[in-house]
Amino acid sequence: MPVDVLGGTAIKPVERHGMEAVMFFLYDKEKGAIMGRTPKSWGLITAFYIVYYTCLAAFWALMLIIFFQTIDDKVPRWVASDSLIGTSPAMGVRPEQAYERIDSSIIYFHSANRDDKENKPGWFPWANRTNNFLDTYRNVTGAGIDCNGDTQLKFDEYCLFNVDRELGACAKEHAGYDKAKPCIFLKLNKIFNLIHSYHTNSSALPDYVPARVKTQMDKFTGKDKNQVWVHCHGENPADVEAMGDIKYFPESASFHGKYFPYLNQPGYQSPLIAVQFANPEAGQLIHIECRAYAQNIDYNKRDKIGRAHFEILIHNPKQ
Repeated sequence: MPVDVLGGTAIKPVERHGMEAVMFFLYDKEKGAIMGRTPKSWGLITAFYIVYYTCLAAFWALMLIIFFQTIDDKVPRWVASDSLIGTSPAMGVRPEQAYERIDSSIIYFHSANRDDKENKPGWFPWANRTNNFLDTYRNVTGAGIDCNGDTQLKFDEYCLFNVDRELGACAKEHAGYDKAKPCIFLKLNKIFNLIHSYHTNSSALPDYVPARVKTQMDKFTGKDKNQVWVHCHGENPADVEAMGDIKYFPESASFHGKYFPYLNQPGYQSPLIAVQFANPEAGQLIHIECRAYAQNIDYNKRDKIGRAHFEILIHNPKQ
């Protein structure tokens, strides 16, 4: 006999607890549902997602195929002046800082300490990082050849930069750090297929180019004048006085044009310039700027274009 329900028609669902609730969820005998869905429902939703993800994967595969058709493994799509990088490279400084001080540009060590101790950085970690850096040039593999400015290079060949021949005393063990005469290495950032626009006429150089660069330029003739010239100086009068004498290796303090352009050749290494500080003032923070000179290289302090900046702080046994 039906039961009259006063005030509503809702029927209280059957309450299940514990394993009974779990078993009911896994299989509902009344509806034939498995985990809340009938076999037909499971089949429809499975078919939907198979079609959906198949179409999605096909779409992305098509996009990747189109994308890879527009690029080359070795040649960038946009080169030199057509690219965001442009034709004005920045200049890097080596050796790099230790990982713990990666945010600092100060080359700081205590000349009396070989290793770090008593919160006083030693000179050997700097010398060791320098040797490791130069070993990447000594152990290079690829199609690098010993050449001059007139050498005709074949595909994938490049002029090998010989650090032991070109960098003199700075290529020796410890690179002067053990004698408080540190060597700093400069390199231009690589820009694909960049051929520099060189200054070759000393009489036509802009007024801001130092006299030393003009003197070095006049020592070369012909294609050997195709070089990116570099000059380092103290940023302030106190820095100029404290930095002391400096030596460049090679003596011309330039990146020879024979090492350019960079064409993604296997094993290619950028040319280097070593700057050795022969007698820097101990105990004083010395601010140094090195600037590259070529017609295509701009100068911007904020963006570090065409320049390198670093500081040197050397303590002696009395400090």
